[in-house]
Amino acid sequence: MMGRSGKSKTKAQLEAENLALLKEVEALRNRPLDGVQRRMTEALHNLQVHQEELRAQNEELHQAQGHIEKVSARYRDLFEYSPVGYFIIDDNVSVVDANITGMGMLGRTKGRIAGKPFLLFIDKKCRHDLDDHFATVRSVGRASTELWLLPDQRPPFPVNLESVRLGDGWGEGWRCLSTAMDVTERNRAEMALRESEIRFRAIFEQSPLAIQIVDAESVPRMSNRAWVRLWGQASSIPVAGGGHPVLNQIGAESLLVEGLAGRSLEISAIHVVADGEQGEDRWVHGYAYPILGQGDSVPEVVLVHEDITERKRIELALTDRTALLRRQYENLRVLSEIAALPPGPASQKLADALDLGRRHLDLSMGMISRVEGSRFTVEHHSASEETAMADFDLASTYCALVMEQDDVVAIAHWARSPHADHPCYRTHGLESYVGVPIRVRGKAYGTVNFCSTTSSPRDFDDGDKEFMRLLARWIGAVLEEDAIRRDLARSNAELEQFAYIASHDLRSPLRQVSSYVSLLERRYGDKLDADAREFIAFAHDGAVRMDQLVVDLLEFSRIGRNAKPVALVALSEVVHESCANLHSNIIDANGRVDIVGALPMIQCDPADLVRLFQNLIGNAIKYSLPERPPVVTITAATGPMSHVVTVRDNGIGIEQIYHDTIFGVFKRLHTPDKYEGTGIGLAICKKIVDQHNGRIWVESSLGEGTAFHVELPRGS
Repeated sequence: MMGRSGKSKTKAQLEAENLALLKEVEALRNRPLDGVQRRMTEALHNLQVHQEELRAQNEELHQAQGHIEKVSARYRDLFEYSPVGYFIIDDNVSVVDANITGMGMLGRTKGRIAGKPFLLFIDKKCRHDLDDHFATVRSVGRASTELWLLPDQRPPFPVNLESVRLGDGWGEGWRCLSTAMDVTERNRAEMALRESEIRFRAIFEQSPLAIQIVDAESVPRMSNRAWVRLWGQASSIPVAGGGHPVLNQIGAESLLVEGLAGRSLEISAIHVVADGEQGEDRWVHGYAYPILGQGDSVPEVVLVHEDITERKRIELALTDRTALLRRQYENLRVLSEIAALPPGPASQKLADALDLGRRHLDLSMGMISRVEGSRFTVEHHSASEETAMADFDLASTYCALVMEQDDVVAIAHWARSPHADHPCYRTHGLESYVGVPIRVRGKAYGTVNFCSTTSSPRDFDDGDKEFMRLLARWIGAVLEEDAIRRDLARSNAELEQFAYIASHDLRSPLRQVSSYVSLLERRYGDKLDADAREFIAFAHDGAVRMDQLVVDLLEFSRIGRNAKPVALVALSEVVHESCANLHSNIIDANGRVDIVGALPMIQCDPADLVRLFQNLIGNAIKYSLPERPPVVTITAATGPMSHVVTVRDNGIGIEQIYHDTIFGVFKRLHTPDKYEGTGIGLAICKKIVDQHNGRIWVESSLGEGTAFHVELPRGS
């Protein structure tokens, strides 16, 4: 507000002028009326002017007070809602005030913080640092320290406490503002950075690769141990006049220039003379990687060198052996073909093996010879058939050398060998020859050899000799298997003869015993007492059971000996034939046989499989409960490698303790008077399944029926 003089007056000035006017009015009361009237008019005018100035001044003060309150509120909001913790600390190091973030850091309300010593909220191990902190604030006006706050019901955490001394307007006595910033994440990052640096150092120093970091001036900045071992200590020292100490040796300075241009490059393997400890020539494989800085600059380049000297030596050695390995591979391939020859007569397999071997060795003839005494007999030949089974005197064949040395004899050029005057060479002109002894059942059998009237295009190596040894072992196994097969056929013939004799010579007396016991009972039965008749019945039953035992034993012995060639057979047909053979038994027992689902095709001997399922179904009918008719259910499940066929019944069941013993010969669980039979049926079943490379097992509980599972390989 402006006065008459045009200058703004303060409130105090206006109040003083107003008081003076009031005094002047009081003085006018004692003056003459006309003068008083004039002065009163002037005084009233001046008073009105002063009152207007006071009103305007009060309005200005009110506006200023509102502005101050708004600014104060803003600063209060900045204080309260700052993302860092603010604490006003007094001369006693007690908390005068704290903002919201500070209260959150301490996990306490303002009422639990204000007036409390700040020391209470600091971890014990940091309280001495807190004292030093505030002592520094008192002396220099500012301090910064890292401490650990102790919040309520939370673990301590680190903060950076920065304090500044406040002016006098903040209250009585000394005051400071302490700012607490949570540095947990920063410390974590610093720890991770330190750990990363440690890991980098460990990898850098322990790496088997030679590594060096070079700056833009070609000055080595860092070299690991492998680099020093490879290039020597001098390789880490800058070169006077510039240039790199190693790249100069190998003429690769331009690679460093390219690396500094931001391009990763590979140094081709190059033969260099290294300055390492051994001072020997080395082969080195190198790389250059740029380290990018700000603005795509490349302040440094990483050089990585790998000593590949040993690798180069190995490569040269491998090159020398490649041909040999390739030859050995061919040897194994041909041996694999020979081993994979299809089943058939031994003579065919041996002829095929000789043909494969002859072509593999690039020779015109191959033969297997039998040596007996001084005679040499060609048993198998891969060339002309008229040569087979030809007899020669052993001394006139190369076979004599093989039998004498008892190992491989391999000669690619007979005329140039020490045996050029051998009778076989003079007679037959066999220029190239490789042969090896054959052993069968540990005894010398003869030889296998390949030969030609022309020289071999190459010398025979160790791989060829090992090929011959392995081939001889395979031929020996084939010959031994053939001998065993012939022995087995002879043994089966003898067993067949024995079975015929047993059937004729054992069963005939048993039938005579049974017949005479029956005749005795018919003629003299009315003259015998009850005990005698019982004895006769026992004798008759025993003879009958003995005859059945002989029949079952003969059947058990025939399994597998008179087997027909296996064929792919529909299992449903086998089951139907088995049921047809048991038709009367099923009808008498009022039973039934159910096939649930489709049954698979089985690779088998059909007759044996009919016998198998006839026994299993017959047992299911026989061992049924009197109170319920027998029901037999047949199912099948097919897996990746086999079929599992299940024959399940509702009969008397089998206790678990007998599950492993019931497949033995003559293993009976019941007396003959209760269930007839000899106890050999399940043994026959197991032998048939074994003959087909399968397995059989039982699942059952007493009184709850029985399930027999038969697993057989899948047919092709």
